[in-house]
Amino acid sequence: MKRIFQVLCGLLMTGMLLTSCLNSDDSTTTYYDDMAIMSFSLGTLNRYLHTTTSAGKDSVYKTTYAGSAYKMSIDQLNHKIYNTDSLPIGTDIRRVVCSATVRNNAVIYVKSLTSDTLNYFNSGSDSIDFSQPRLFRVFANDGSGCRDYQITLNLRTQKAGQLQWTQMPTGTELPETWMNGWEFSLSDDHDAIASSNDHWTTVVEEVLDTDPSLLPSANYSFACWEISKGLSYALLVGDSDGQEKAAVVWRKIIDPDKPTQWVYMPVDDNNPYYLPKGCRYWLLPFMEDGSVLAVNEAGTIYKSRDYGITWKSDSEMKAPVTTVAGAAVAIDGTIWLRGNDGTVWYCTVTD
Repeated sequence: MKRIFQVLCGLLMTGMLLTSCLNSDDSTTTYYDDMAIMSFSLGTLNRYLHTTTSAGKDSVYKTTYAGSAYKMSIDQLNHKIYNTDSLPIGTDIRRVVCSATVRNNAVIYVKSLTSDTLNYFNSGSDSIDFSQPRLFRVFANDGSGCRDYQITLNLRTQKAGQLQWTQMPTGTELPETWMNGWEFSLSDDHDAIASSNDHWTTVVEEVLDTDPSLLPSANYSFACWEISKGLSYALLVGDSDGQEKAAVVWRKIIDPDKPTQWVYMPVDDNNPYYLPKGCRYWLLPFMEDGSVLAVNEAGTIYKSRDYGITWKSDSEMKAPVTTVAGAAVAIDGTIWLRGNDGTVWYCTVTD
């Protein structure tokens, strides 16, 4: 009986202790005095691109892409956050939804662009204008201090694969244009094409696929470059009386294993993308993307991605001079221009 009584007393005391704990009004909240942004990412971004309609008019269309693909680096020592890989040209960085994670429940505010006002940052929801670097202020959970971060979005200002010009020192000469070992010329009366691959020691009169009256009679230019192992592509453009508004285009695929001929490529009446007649052009193979450029004396650059069938001028691909006096492609594929003022420019390509 005594043993049963001891067990009952133990159970009663345990119940009283549990009741006391459950009914306690004491609740503990921990506050922290350190603060930091631990991660920062971009949401879906809008991008506006320029194009040309079939009628030749400029137009703009909108597309979107995942900003999270562009990693944001955090420099905790200098309190800076930025993207090392620049966002694509045309990205709207005035309206960017971004997300941030913080240490120990810190709170983020964003400084206004026009005043010292601080606005609470709602991560993942607020649209922020990053047209200039923004100050994000992180407050400690216990209110004891804060830390400022400068957040910058780097935006590409030039399309990847586009020309970027550097002026060379005075006296620099243009390199000799590389034609993949070939040289070409028109006869004096412009009714035949001659070629040589041994510096004119041996001369070959080329075979044409049509009437030689369609060969250029003025402003003509040749180019020749390798398109695959063992095969070269030769191109000829110029003015002909047989074509009213467009330059005539001839091409030949050079195959050392079999004879080939020059082929005339007529301009389709429905094709608005032709090379205008009445200009002197320098043909420059653009090795970066397999296209060919045609630069005229006014500095306008046309690009053909289909080996001379269609040509489009690119407003963002401009010559560095208003009047071109010469152009060349070096053996390494680099592009050079000389202006009427005697300056010489070397082309690099943005990555």
